[in-house]
Amino acid sequence: MRVDVLLHIDDGLADADLTVSGEFVPEALQSALSVLDAVTSVHISAPPSYAGVLTGKPGFRVRTDRDDIAFWKRLFAETGADHIALVYADSPFLDPDIIRDMLDVHLRYLAEFTYSENLPRGYSCEIIAHELVRSVPESNAAMLPLSEVVRSNINQFDVELYYRDPDIREKRLSFRSGDRRERRVIENILSITGKKPPYARIGEIINANPQVLCVGPSYLEIELSGRCELDCVFCFRKKLAAEHGDMEPAVFERLLEGLSSFGLPYSLCFGGSGEPLMHGSFYELSSRALREPLLKNLVVETNGLLAGENLASFVRSAGDARLRFIVNLNAIDPSTYAALHGSDHFDQVNRNVLSLREALGGAESLYVQILKINETEPFLDRYYDAWEKNGVPIILQKQNTFLGMIEDRRYSDLSPLDRIPCWHLQRDCYVLSDGRVGFCRQDVDGVFARGTLADETLQAIWEKSLQSFVQDYRGELASRPDCRSCDEWYTFNL
Repeated sequence: MRVDVLLHIDDGLADADLTVSGEFVPEALQSALSVLDAVTSVHISAPPSYAGVLTGKPGFRVRTDRDDIAFWKRLFAETGADHIALVYADSPFLDPDIIRDMLDVHLRYLAEFTYSENLPRGYSCEIIAHELVRSVPESNAAMLPLSEVVRSNINQFDVELYYRDPDIREKRLSFRSGDRRERRVIENILSITGKKPPYARIGEIINANPQVLCVGPSYLEIELSGRCELDCVFCFRKKLAAEHGDMEPAVFERLLEGLSSFGLPYSLCFGGSGEPLMHGSFYELSSRALREPLLKNLVVETNGLLAGENLASFVRSAGDARLRFIVNLNAIDPSTYAALHGSDHFDQVNRNVLSLREALGGAESLYVQILKINETEPFLDRYYDAWEKNGVPIILQKQNTFLGMIEDRRYSDLSPLDRIPCWHLQRDCYVLSDGRVGFCRQDVDGVFARGTLADETLQAIWEKSLQSFVQDYRGELASRPDCRSCDEWYTFNL
């Protein structure tokens, strides 16, 4: 029985991404895995773009396609292996004891595919049997990676699901150095422990030092404008102390400069209290954001009134897959639109959505969003049918009452029974149109603002927020604003 290991280098990774605290991760993994009793040989799979020190070394191979069924059929034929364990080469925390245990389970139960759902990426592997690969026919069409094929048809294969304590899935963590954000968490943990922690201890290390998770803003909601033409019954604008204005381009520029100082990928959302498309420099600011190499997504949350030909033309000329649009449309016909949005623009918004869909070329970069409230519940099924026919995906959004600022119109409460640390304090920023950075998304009037971009750098403001996250993580919830009355802590953005 021959069992091999394949170290997989993702597309775009260089040796710098594979080196952590002076250790070249693939070589460390080769040494640790090759001494396992069950393992015969360790191979390395790299994309054609890789030009690092592993090139030409024993066991090194360049893959010309993805890890689909054709790739695996060739690999098994070339290696003569009966089973291959897939390990990602940028996994500095990989625990050989876990791999040994997974191989034992896989071989003992004669599995075709073994994987774990509760272990974070970078701590485990996937094990594929030659028998599984033989049973899947080749296709000339592009196919999904093999592991996705198995997961999508799990009842058709002999699959073992490996479990190991602790279960830290609720932290949404991964430990792979190829991702800049994940790498920063890894480095933070190493700075505390001084060595690679075994998986059995990773949960307690994080719980004792939650600040290791708070590496920089990942999702920022930006209030480009506080103006809006609608008067929606569920909107918080009318509860603000005064209508917010438009963000000055200089403030936006200072925000982008601050984000670049973290050196981490991030997503921007144009949202807040108003309609972003009403900002006189919307297209210039959007284009400026799209020039940032660290930007992952630019989400525009709009009421759709101004999402006509000008926006469609901008989308076509930009040709940027990072653009995302969410159209808030809480209606199924003109009468429900007028009742919920204050006036009837139903047909206009529908035309704009369909025009924008065409401009985006059918990509899933456009969504319609509807609140799950008493007023929308009677027509929710019809709403789904209508937009599914038009090929536009739907976001069913829970209502945020902003700590009781507006009336609670929910007909069901989906809040988890057990509270976990707030995702928004860990990774989000809410930036008001005047440059103030709120305590969180609930601080829509900036009453508890952490600072302002007019006077401080984003990094300085973020560092001031760290203590609030640590206290929340330990269950010491803030009273100003009142975190105990908030039910947004479990919601998660991009």
